Amino acid sequence: MNHEYEIDARERLTRLWLEAEPSVQAFVFAAVNGVHDAEDVVQQVALTVARRFEEYDGTRPFIAWALWLAKSRIADHYRKHGRERLVFSDALMDQLAEALVHQQPGRTARHEALEHCLDKLPEKSRQILALRYEDDAPMERVAEAIESSAGAVRVMLFRIRNLLADCVNNELSRMSL
Repeated sequence: MNHEYEIDARERLTRLWLEAEPSVQAFVFAAVNGVHDAEDVVQQVALTVARRFEEYDGTRPFIAWALWLAKSRIADHYRKHGRERLVFSDALMDQLAEALVHQQPGRTARHEALEHCLDKLPEKSRQILALRYEDDAPMERVAEAIESSAGAVRVMLFRIRNLLADCVNNELSRMSL
């Protein structure tokens, strides 16, 4: 595989994931109890999407494929924790996935808001996000890179995500005025 092709594939994956991620998050958060567990499942979905991207059929909607993978990661989560899913039936989850697939094209305002909010973050916060989510670095490696502890990195990531969520919501509110 040549270097230019790899860069194009990574850029395509990044663009498609950024478009799909809010829908994947909504799907996972509807199915998984607990914010931290849901965030972990979303991260597992992102990792699975990246690892299996070469399997994606570009003639079909990316969001549908990502939600199919999310459904598998949700099932894995409940198997791993030895619990039955208590929230929604498979039929309802399929209906939710279908609704999210059809909603997908209208996500541009949220992406613009997120980009604006990411630009406003301090450099250290952007570095932490890049290491954790772009490079898929484990917490220990992120901690080492910023000369901190893994526990402190978890707290920082939690705060950064909350800050971004608040900023995005404020930006969307401002845009709709």
